[in-house]
Amino acid sequence: MTKRQALGEGKTIEEAIAAALAELGAARDQVEVEILQEPARRGLLRRKAQPAQVRLTLKDTKPTSAPGVGTVAVVDGKLQYQAPPPGGAPPVIELGPDVEVFYRGEQVEKEVLLTEGLEPLEIILPADSEPQLHYDIIVDETKTKAQLIWERTPGLRHRLADQSPRSRLRLQVLKEQVAAPALSVEAVREIAVAAGLQHGLRLSELTPELLQAQRGVFDLAVGTPPTPGRDASIKYVFQDEPPEVDLEAIRVDHYELHGTEGVPKGAVLAVKDPGEPGKPGRNVYGEIIPARPIQDVQLKVGEGAMLSEDGLQAIAAVSGLAYLQGGVIRVKEVFELSGDADVSTGNITMEGDIIIKGSVLENVRVQSKTGSIVVHGLVSGATLRTMGSITVLRNVVRSQLYAGAASVARMQLLNLLEKIFERLEGLITAAQSVAAQAEHISFENLVKHLVELKFSDLPRLLKDLAGFQQAQKEKTKEETAEAGEDSLLDLLDPALYRTSTLFAGGLDELKKYHRLVLQSMARIEELGVSEANARVHYLQNSRVEASGTVTVTGQGCFYSTVLAGRGFAAPSGIFRGGQVTVETGTITAREFGGPTGIVTKVTLLKGGRITASLVHPNVVVCIGQQSYKFDETASQVKAFLHEGNLTVYSGSHKIHG
Repeated sequence: MTKRQALGEGKTIEEAIAAALAELGAARDQVEVEILQEPARRGLLRRKAQPAQVRLTLKDTKPTSAPGVGTVAVVDGKLQYQAPPPGGAPPVIELGPDVEVFYRGEQVEKEVLLTEGLEPLEIILPADSEPQLHYDIIVDETKTKAQLIWERTPGLRHRLADQSPRSRLRLQVLKEQVAAPALSVEAVREIAVAAGLQHGLRLSELTPELLQAQRGVFDLAVGTPPTPGRDASIKYVFQDEPPEVDLEAIRVDHYELHGTEGVPKGAVLAVKDPGEPGKPGRNVYGEIIPARPIQDVQLKVGEGAMLSEDGLQAIAAVSGLAYLQGGVIRVKEVFELSGDADVSTGNITMEGDIIIKGSVLENVRVQSKTGSIVVHGLVSGATLRTMGSITVLRNVVRSQLYAGAASVARMQLLNLLEKIFERLEGLITAAQSVAAQAEHISFENLVKHLVELKFSDLPRLLKDLAGFQQAQKEKTKEETAEAGEDSLLDLLDPALYRTSTLFAGGLDELKKYHRLVLQSMARIEELGVSEANARVHYLQNSRVEASGTVTVTGQGCFYSTVLAGRGFAAPSGIFRGGQVTVETGTITAREFGGPTGIVTKVTLLKGGRITASLVHPNVVVCIGQQSYKFDETASQVKAFLHEGNLTVYSGSHKIHG
């Protein structure tokens, strides 16, 4: 049989092929191409251009299998088999990826000759997976939020790829993804009913488009939390802040009048707000969530004060000084000085409360054994010392204030001894544990290594104890007697200061010293620490110590040292330069440090919280043995211990810990 042919001509080979294909009515892959003449342009020796000429011949379109050969095909994913004529060759199946083939019960590795047709042939495709929809409703612990979560996982189907009949066929596997079903809004409604959700449903905000997502989380129901009530509280009227004055004026005139008188008989000292109960809420199951019961407080009065008939006011029964001690309001008749305490008055030493209507000037000492001290003017170059509280309504410059007297020193000493006790206890335990395993090392060297490796601060603490002893010795007996203090040195065993050979002795020597520290702590704790507060308007180049709290009501606290037992507060003021140290409680100020990087240190010895609206570079905050130095300005700062680690925040951003 003669094959069909056609000639084609054109400027290029491709144009000639296209002309011949049009004549045959065939596609390019159905013909064989023979180039008869290459195209050529007109030149010096050629008078006209030479076109391209090709001859196309249709390929044999008969099946790929030659006569006498069997064929195999895949139609609609299933094998179809055409047996060879007698004496003909059977077809061959080649194995593609992702498919296992067994023939006559035996696994085939590469290809199989279908000598017995398809009957003994077994083809194993990869396992199909069904589309899945998983969903659940998660209710939080408070039962005020129920979340619908879902995930749609598509399925997978496998089948053989279709192929035309041929004597050698390579199996190919097609993978088809099957979409997973999606929840409908109505189905979610039924799920919510089945889960018992009754209150705060948000089905109106749920859309089919949202549920078509592969996975998602939706707040299906949101309960109504209870409205908190207002706890009962007490406003101590006699402690009200003085009126605020212009900052520039304060800096220019330190003698501006800034205070109030002592309370007259019948004055209202404190007002109790009985509070307001909260409103209950409702959880997603429709159950009532009761509001937290409000906390009550008792308005307590002592001598010189009484309660109103309704119990909501504390009233002065006598004229005098109102003060708060242990939560009880008292009014004491006091010693009053109408003018200044200066060279004309000499030093003032009293048993009870002292009110100075003027100022306390250079080199004057004002001391009270049992009461409080109130100065309406300023304190400049002077010393105030009392077992009670100290209030200075104006400024304190180049002065020393000691509220709580011996209590502050006891607090310092007790804190120091507690640290020494803890380190010694750890050292003794470690030495006992290691000594049995290091018999070849002398006890002195063993303790030396332990101190250097794990208890390196112990020698410094012992040195601080010796320094405390020296400071107490330098205190004059007259000063101690006038303030009503007992000598702390009398409470301590003299052996506590002999530490030069402590680490060179044996284990018994360490244990003996350990017991001495414990006994000294017990004697100090028997005396107790009386909490007394210090309250000033402005502080500069001064030292303030208080066994209770120290409060700066005005605009500044500059280049000063503050030591307090229970807290420090300068809510509207700047603490710049110097250091503030609090045993335990809260330290707060509007601003710590300065833009120029002045060194400022803020320390909590045992624990509590440090807060400030603004902290400048070169400010160091310490809690316990951990510290953090600010390298740049930070706002809304909070510092506290979290799980034993110092943690510092600036706003909601954690900058340390």
